[in-house]
Amino acid sequence: MDIGRRVEDAGVGLFWLEDVTTHDDYAGIARVNAALSTPICGGELVYGIIPFRHMIEARSVDYVMIDLVRAGGVTPWLKIAGMAEAFNLPVVSHLIPEVHVHLIGAIPNGLTVEYMPWLVPLFKEVPVQQGGELAMPTAPGLSLEFDQATLDRYKA
Repeated sequence: MDIGRRVEDAGVGLFWLEDVTTHDDYAGIARVNAALSTPICGGELVYGIIPFRHMIEARSVDYVMIDLVRAGGVTPWLKIAGMAEAFNLPVVSHLIPEVHVHLIGAIPNGLTVEYMPWLVPLFKEVPVQQGGELAMPTAPGLSLEFDQATLDRYKA
């Protein structure tokens, strides 16, 4: 809280503070959230639906960050996003922008896609940035096709 207050006093104007304490200390995160005017974002280290419910019900965060892999896949991801919507909370993604662009675009409370292009070499084409945003792909499914040359390079 002290660091958060110093950042606020410095007039930096952060959009949010992320993961301000251990990921499963929902009451502690909520205390930090209540003490600061800077919004709090969290969830990238939360696994599964039930822990997200506890985080959201505790009013720990202002922005719910969901990691597709840790959430358990697309269906749990969408369920968590629905819980966030019920509490009027925006959802942001964690990693895997090639898939998250679709998920964030599919929900009414989707806000931003975290852009970390680590998996780009795996695919023939990935969503491209246009004007600071990722353009929504239009090909069927997730619009992703593996790059066979990359896969061949890493065969065991």
